[in-house]
Formats: sequence, C-alpha cells, structure tokens
Amino acid sequence: MKSCQALILLSALGLLNSCEKVELNPNTDGDNAVEIVVPTSLGQGTQLSPYTVAQVLKGKVSDGIALDAKPHWFIGYVVGSTYTSMDNAVFDDETTNKSNILISDNAFCESSDECVPVDLKSASLQKLYSLVYNPERFRQVLVLRGRYGKYFRANGIREITNAYWLSGISLDNLDTSPEEWNEKEIGY
Repeated sequence: MKSCQALILLSALGLLNSCEKVELNPNTDGDNAVEIVVPTSLGQGTQLSPYTVAQVLKGKVSDGIALDAKPHWFIGYVVGSTYTSMDNAVFDDETTNKSNILISDNAFCESSDECVPVDLKSASLQKLYSLVYNPERFRQVLVLRGRYGKYFRANGIREITNAYWLSGISLDNLDTSPEEWNEKEIGY
C-alpha cells in the first residue's frame, strides 16, 4: 500500500514539474537563448540574411511553401506601433500600446505604407520589445524570427519565437562586408 502511495506521489510531483512555465527571453542563457548574429546580407529569410520589410510588404518571403507555415528571420527599424488598424499608426516612442510594434527599412519612417506590424502577443515579448517598455530602442534595428502572415489586414509578422536588438547598426551597412563597416558611418 505504501509503495502505491509513493508511486502516486512521485507521479504527481513529476506532472507538476513538467508544467513549469517557460518565459521567452532570447537574450539570456537557457533553452530559449539565441545567439546574437549580425547579418551579413539581406533577403533570404535566414538569421545571416533576414527578409526586409520591403519583401514582407510585397509578399515576397516564400521558399516554396505556404507563406505563414514556416518561421523566417526578419529585420527592420522599430518605428512605432498601432491601434486596431494600420490607419492608426503612431510613429514615436511615446506610445501606450504594448501589443505590437511597427518595423521599417527606413529608420525615420512616418508612413504606414512603409512599415510592417509585428504582433507582440505575450507579456514577455511586450516587456522585451515594445516601445512602452523600451522607448530608448526607438529607431533601433530589431532582428526577429516569426511567421509571415496577415496582421491588421496588412502583411505582418506573428508568432515571434526569437528576437534581439542590434544597437548602432544601419541596415545600409548590411550590403557590405563587416570589414568595410569602419569605412561607413554606423548608426541611424
């Protein structure tokens, strides 16, 4: 009888341990950590060559499978956020909306036609990447991995699995090799 109770107790403890909540925090050590890699080119959907906002806007982010079926890497400047539709886009760092961000190929974008909405569904994503919690990151480059799909009835990025900031990097420099970056001004 005691061995049966011990077995039940061990099983219950095992279930409790397996239900542990895991937070997405790609900039720390752990299972969800992602290596911060500075892309060397643009346009392939990989971490070393992420898709651009222009490609997302044109819907040219496919590798022969359904556009939203596979996660890809994307890159852009964080330029604002929006409320309920792209018509309500706000292009500054003083937003109260933490559920999404807008990224663009242009650090000084002020047109919803030049940007893509990114869904920050979870509280952990919001704390790491929304302008509400990170106003100092306004107009900085964000590299992210997620699924291409419709968001606010526009081409957007959802289901973010990894992301990281690239401070002081200009997307213009990604067309050149890192050795040439010292010759160009890096910044926004």
